Amino acid sequence: MKRKAAAAWLALVLGCTGCGFMEQPGAYMRLPKLPAEQEALKLTIERSLPEGAALIRPRKAEQKGAYSLIDLDGDGSEEAVFFYKIKNKEQLNGEIWRMKDGSWQRLDRFEGAGFELDSLTFDDVVQKGRKDVIAGYSTGAESAKGLAVYSWEAGRMVKKVELPYTDYVIDDLNGDGKKDVTVIVHDRGVSSNATLYQYDSALRKLGSVRLDLNVNDYYNVLGGRVSADKRGVVLDASVGAHSSNTELLVYDAGKLKRALNPQTTYKAYSGKSEDADGDGIIEISGMYDPPGYENEAMVNIPWIETFAKWDGGRGLTTVLERYYSGEYGYTFDIPPEWKGRFTVKKSEASVRFVDTADGKLLAEIRVFPQAEWTDDNQTWTVLSRTMDQVYAIDANGAAYRSFFRLLSEARAEGGSQTHE
Repeated sequence: MKRKAAAAWLALVLGCTGCGFMEQPGAYMRLPKLPAEQEALKLTIERSLPEGAALIRPRKAEQKGAYSLIDLDGDGSEEAVFFYKIKNKEQLNGEIWRMKDGSWQRLDRFEGAGFELDSLTFDDVVQKGRKDVIAGYSTGAESAKGLAVYSWEAGRMVKKVELPYTDYVIDDLNGDGKKDVTVIVHDRGVSSNATLYQYDSALRKLGSVRLDLNVNDYYNVLGGRVSADKRGVVLDASVGAHSSNTELLVYDAGKLKRALNPQTTYKAYSGKSEDADGDGIIEISGMYDPPGYENEAMVNIPWIETFAKWDGGRGLTTVLERYYSGEYGYTFDIPPEWKGRFTVKKSEASVRFVDTADGKLLAEIRVFPQAEWTDDNQTWTVLSRTMDQVYAIDANGAAYRSFFRLLSEARAEGGSQTHE
C-alpha cells in the first residue's frame, strides 16, 4: 500500500511544483577538495545558493561530486549542472551555469521532484548530437522513481520526457543511429515490464515486453553490444534468498523481445554479466561447482564463474571461466587449456587447481601476510601486493600471472555500463 501511494505521489510531483518531501541522507556533507578551478566554481555556486541550501549529490552519476560539467548546447564550452535543496524545504532545484566574460553566471533554474536525486547522466536522447540532462528522482520507495529528461532550448531547460522507472538503459537497440531508452518498471509480485522508447518530435513507444514479476530486483543492468551485430539490454536478477538469473532483451523485427529463457541462466548465487574477455561484447554470467563438490553444502563450494556469448538465437557459448575469491579479494581467469579437466582445493589463504585426470598440481595461489614475506623467495612469483598482504603463485602457475586480478583494481578502473 505504501509503495502504491509513493508511486502515485511521484507521478504527481513530476509534473508539478511545491510538493513536499524529506532531506536526502548525506545532502549536507562537505565536498572533497577539488583542483583550483573547480574549487573556485564550487565556492561561487555555494555562495549563490539560497539561505539554508546545500548541493545534492546524485546516488549514481557519470561525474563525481555535486556538480557536473557538460556541453549542453554544442558550442564547445561546458556548462555546469547541479541540484540543491533548501534545509527544511521539500523541492529539489536544478541550475545551469556558464562561463561568460571571465566569470560563471547562472543561465537557468528548473524544478526537480522526489525525495532524492537517484541518478544523473547526460546523453542525446531528444536531439542527436546535443546532450540532455537525464535525472532520476526517488521518493525513497524502491518502486517509486521518476525519470525526467531536460533539453536545452532557446536559453532554458525544458522537460521533454517524464516516466516512472525502476531501472533504465540509454542505447540504440533498433540500430537507427539515434539513442533510445529502455525503461524497466518492476513491482515484485504485481507487475514487471520493459518498454523501449525513442524521442522523435515527441516520445513514442517502440515496443514492450513482460518480464518475470517474481524476481526480487535487478542488481546489474547493462546496455551495449550483445553479439557482433546486435545491441541489447542485459538484466541480472536476484531470485529467492541468494540465487539469480539473467534476462537478455533485444529489438528484432519491430519488437522488443526476450532473447533467452531465464531458466537457462539460473545461478546458485549472484553473478554479474560483463564484457569479461574485453572484445566489446557483453557476456552472460553463469557458474558451476567443480568436480568433487557434488554433495557439499552450497556455502562450502568454490564456485567457478562462467561468461558466455549469445549465439543470436536461444543459446549461449561459454568463452571464459573464472575463479572468484571474495574472502581474499581477487579473481583468477581459468586458462583455456584447463577447461573440463580441473578442480579446486581450498585451504587457509591458499587455493590449488588440480588436474582431475592425474591429480597433479596445475597451479597454487597463496596469500602471505606482509610480515612473513621475503623478496628472495624463489618458490613463489608475486602477483600483487597490498598494505598487509602479498599475493603469489607457485612455479607451476607462473606463466598465468596475468590471469590474476585484485577486486580493488577492478573497482578502481570502474567501467561504463555501455560497451562500445
